[in-house]
Amino acid sequence: MPLLNSAAGYGGLTKALHWVVVALFAVQVGGGLVMTRLPDDAGAAGDALYNWHKTLGLVALAVALVRLWARRAGELPPWAPCLTPRDQRVVHHAENGLYLAMFLMPVSGFVHVMAGGYGVLFAGAVALPNPLPRWEWLALAGKWVHVGGALLLAAALAAHLAVVLRHSLVHRHGLIRRMLPGR
Repeated sequence: MPLLNSAAGYGGLTKALHWVVVALFAVQVGGGLVMTRLPDDAGAAGDALYNWHKTLGLVALAVALVRLWARRAGELPPWAPCLTPRDQRVVHHAENGLYLAMFLMPVSGFVHVMAGGYGVLFAGAVALPNPLPRWEWLALAGKWVHVGGALLLAAALAAHLAVVLRHSLVHRHGLIRRMLPGR
């Protein structure tokens, strides 16, 4: 299997990064839902969860950059023959939303924590320098863009999954196989 996408199909790098992003999104959404419900006195456990969320957010941004590079370095394979023009539009818009969320979420989260003076202790060990002054309105804007990004992620993911699952489980076209490793 080639590393990059080609007319014959998705490349190994694209497939690997796709599933890494799926795992990162799942962990980040789960972690975000848990940490936003922690009591204010959660202490060290809460701090650790927040720091890992920030760390994985920056890792996700790096993965998104590599993923965008890989997508542009190769060529996209043709649409699966089972997809209708409507399905193609839904998938196209959903993918655009997912790519936007891949960048919007970590950048807005970074702006929120840095302008809010919270900082980032990367991997629980390295305090990242803060390039932003403490600026309450910018921190608040970052927070709400982060929340909006989460809603965009949810909508885009729902649309993407609806098409893939319908064609894989209902129509039995095996659409998901196009993104599985080794195919």
